[in-house]
Amino acid sequence: MTLAMSDSSQQAPGPAPSQAKRAWVKWVALGCGLLIVLIGGFAALMFLVVKKATAGPEAVVHEFLSAAASGDYAKAHGYFSAPLKEAQPLDQFREAAQRQASMFKVKDTTFNTRSVDLAGARLAGTLTLESGTNVPASFKLVKENGEWRLIGYHIGADAGGDP
Repeated sequence: MTLAMSDSSQQAPGPAPSQAKRAWVKWVALGCGLLIVLIGGFAALMFLVVKKATAGPEAVVHEFLSAAASGDYAKAHGYFSAPLKEAQPLDQFREAAQRQASMFKVKDTTFNTRSVDLAGARLAGTLTLESGTNVPASFKLVKENGEWRLIGYHIGADAGGDP
């Protein structure tokens, strides 16, 4: 008869205690990584939604700036809402635009602030002029008879405030 002596140095099969204690770290890291990816995806989606929602107002701003830059002040004034046309009639707009014609000669626009709601839209950021100068600008628009129209704008040093 053979007696087998048990070796006390042998352990039961299964994960080592240190591995079991560290398994949760892997799951926490995986969960955090997934959360970061989801937040990034949501932020990208929101950016695209806001960009698409402000595409119409942005197009009106570009058309307004282009018309004023080419000297077609009547066309540029046509992008004004009724209240802005009252506040700044065509003759007054033409005179102001001619005095600062270089402010309408825009090479590029960057709108870092964009918002749109039931009351209207607001775009604010920087205009890069043909001279290479960057100037702050903000534009406030409203829907008037189904079309986006300017209700206020600031180009230059005073553009930080609400138009």
